[in-house]
Amino acid sequence: MARWVLRPTRMNIALHQASAAMTANLAWNDLVAQNLSGQSSPGYRAQIAAFEEFRIPGGAGRVGSAFPTMRPGTSREQGTLQPTGHPTDLGLDGPGFFAAEAPGGGRIYTRDGQLRVDRLGNLQTKDGYPVIGVTGRITVDPNAGPIAVGPRGEISQRGNAVGQIQIFEVANPSQLQHLSGSFYRLAPGARAVPATQTTLQQGFLEGANTSSVQEMGQMLLAMRHFEANQRALQVADDRMSRSIQELGTPPQQ
Repeated sequence: MARWVLRPTRMNIALHQASAAMTANLAWNDLVAQNLSGQSSPGYRAQIAAFEEFRIPGGAGRVGSAFPTMRPGTSREQGTLQPTGHPTDLGLDGPGFFAAEAPGGGRIYTRDGQLRVDRLGNLQTKDGYPVIGVTGRITVDPNAGPIAVGPRGEISQRGNAVGQIQIFEVANPSQLQHLSGSFYRLAPGARAVPATQTTLQQGFLEGANTSSVQEMGQMLLAMRHFEANQRALQVADDRMSRSIQELGTPPQQ
């Protein structure tokens, strides 16, 4: 009795490639939604979708297959500095980041300069994370009046130096992993170094570097790409079904 075996074909590959493209476009759509929700967060930096190939090598004498994937990145564009007049609002002008102590240990990085001084005089982010200074945590006198902050992060009260905010820069923005809101952490093996190209402006906050018009356009584009790959998936599935039917029908004697 003859045996009929359905072996992998280009139609199988097309089905998986379309499926991978749909998954990548869903991830792209999630990034756009994240950017839209981050517009109200000071210092938020837009997440960028970068598409690349994930290749599976073929066997002996066969060509491998490529599948699309989406890798998120971080925009380096400067947001607009907006005046607030509040002494603990600090806007970053340049590529640098504030550093703060993470709740579970280690450091997290942010461009959100909406800082505050707690009742003990500790300088913190608006979420309550201690801001890291050149010599460690920064403590001021909560009863000595407003603080003055210089362009390099120097802090003084009544003319007396009380500390300095440490600003860090990361050479490659892809080494930053987004956590939530305007907070990031370094990827394993990445390093942040003291800033040389960033200054502070007291009484200002940097707005998010996203555009609602641009993000809505990106969302529509992601949806269209998803629908196109959905149609390609259906075509590949229909072809495979016909092949199974034709190859699965035994020859007439």
